[in-house]
Amino acid sequence: MTAGFDLDAELAAGREDAKRQVERERTGAGKAIAAALESGAAGKAPSPKAVGLVRRAVRTMDEGHAAAAKAAKLCLKAIDMEPDFALAHQAMALCLERLGRLSSALGFYQRAYDLDPRNADLYLNLGMLAWKLDMLDTAETFLRLHTKMAPHSMAGTSNLAGLLRDQQKYADSIEILRAAIYANPDSPDLWNSLGTTLLESGDLHQAATFYQEALRLNPDFDRAHHNLAYCLDLMGDLDAAVSHFRTALSLGPTQVDKTTMEHGLSLTLLAAGRFEDGWALYESRLSPHYKHSVHFHVDAPRWDGLDPEALKGKRVLVVGEQGLGDEVAFASLLPDIIKAAGPDGEVALACERRLAPLFQRSFPGLEIVNHSTAQREGRTFRVTAPLAGGPPQIWLAPGTAHRAFRQSRGDFPARPHLAADPERVAALRETLAGFGAGPKVGLLWKSLKMNANRSKYFASFDAWRPLIETAGVTFVNMQYGDVADDLAEVKRVTGVEIKQVEGLDLKDDLEGLTALGAALDLTVGPMNASSSLTAAAGGRVWLLHGSPAPWTLLGSDEVLWYPGSRSFTADTFGAWGPLLRTVADELAEFARRAAAA
Repeated sequence: MTAGFDLDAELAAGREDAKRQVERERTGAGKAIAAALESGAAGKAPSPKAVGLVRRAVRTMDEGHAAAAKAAKLCLKAIDMEPDFALAHQAMALCLERLGRLSSALGFYQRAYDLDPRNADLYLNLGMLAWKLDMLDTAETFLRLHTKMAPHSMAGTSNLAGLLRDQQKYADSIEILRAAIYANPDSPDLWNSLGTTLLESGDLHQAATFYQEALRLNPDFDRAHHNLAYCLDLMGDLDAAVSHFRTALSLGPTQVDKTTMEHGLSLTLLAAGRFEDGWALYESRLSPHYKHSVHFHVDAPRWDGLDPEALKGKRVLVVGEQGLGDEVAFASLLPDIIKAAGPDGEVALACERRLAPLFQRSFPGLEIVNHSTAQREGRTFRVTAPLAGGPPQIWLAPGTAHRAFRQSRGDFPARPHLAADPERVAALRETLAGFGAGPKVGLLWKSLKMNANRSKYFASFDAWRPLIETAGVTFVNMQYGDVADDLAEVKRVTGVEIKQVEGLDLKDDLEGLTALGAALDLTVGPMNASSSLTAAAGGRVWLLHGSPAPWTLLGSDEVLWYPGSRSFTADTFGAWGPLLRTVADELAEFARRAAAA
């Protein structure tokens, strides 16, 4: 493996970021190698000098990119001295993992395996790498082999449970952790892992109990503080969540963990209506250390949102960020940005191509170009088309502008900020009139991207039955994606036909979708692109939130980006049944008032 291996070229090639962001449990792989070196389990009696080089490497490999690169050089020296030194190959693979060179790491792991297939920790390493590469079945095989060979391995048990959790095999994960805790009741790592499995399965109260037990055993466990904070946030206990987030940050977490914690704290602060601190920490979403960050490629300095004078007289490029819903909500800041640039400045907007016609009508005179987004090696990259007037002098992600322009509820717009096509609205009203009597109510019930984890944040379609059976209402589909089976099931079970506007592509024709939302008497559903477009264009929208204090309410009882919208929140996280029964009662009253008008 080392013949012709060029570490400098590897480093210059940059990171091969994982397809899955995997957080290795606290028992470090480097520590396992160090322990093997101390015990003498180093394979074919390597020279003391080679052992010393590897020992130095594993002490420093987790201290950042530069340290990992230096550690890799030490491992290569050891391998040059002792080509059959299995632990040196294993340590080299770990260094390359830290440096983001995953495919090269796999080659060194393979060599270590060839030299010492009885090394149980090697199976753990291979399992973790396969997990990062989204090879979940392979990862499970390696991790189960590791736990079979090393049944008392805390790292093996915790990571196998985490992998099963990632596959939504919650019962299997719980069973493994319960057995491990029975044998090791004083392990805070195991209690923390069990808490996370229960949280992901939707049992927040039990999860909080187990996180608290982890912290009783180790009050300085930063990740347990973070996990408990996230759990408390979902439960609506925002003050307690803020306290645990701040404690986690005070305990010196890694840079990646620190960024994740700052982002979580920002959302909790915003959920509590604490704008100044919340918007400041919300900048963590743009950090390269944040696993969901978008990497923008703009050849200009980025505005930090602190001083609007920095925009005055400049050619400013606003680049839409995150998903469609964020682009729609944050577009309400464009008038503020244009005003800050002043008469001597220019503002251009790069947006998702489907939004361009709608934004052009809503902000006439604004130069609008498309941005393009690509996924590569687990990261999201966004580039923009060239501007007709030349390159920008400064650019910004619109979420950042909240720091300057949205420091109180009164700073949010009093009127909708998007304008639907009036001709299409009129035509769709005629179409809707042909659907029958009663108010026409748009219905959307899920995100297009659904999996077992994400489904906790959206009601099951079955839970909608009390609302769908509301008398005196004609329902119209506003849900994009393939919903034919859902609509057929609704008609079979309830006898209710949810109408569809023929020829309207709800996913790609966002002009048509927005016009439909404006033409309807009411739209009901979670906060996603469809409901956001409807609300931003002034359509009547009831937004459903599956937790008591979602951050998007910003400490209010309504979504401030969308004046005139109405929000309904669950009493406890995921309590969709009672929430939808409440909305059904309100809808029945809405229908009665419409009939009496």
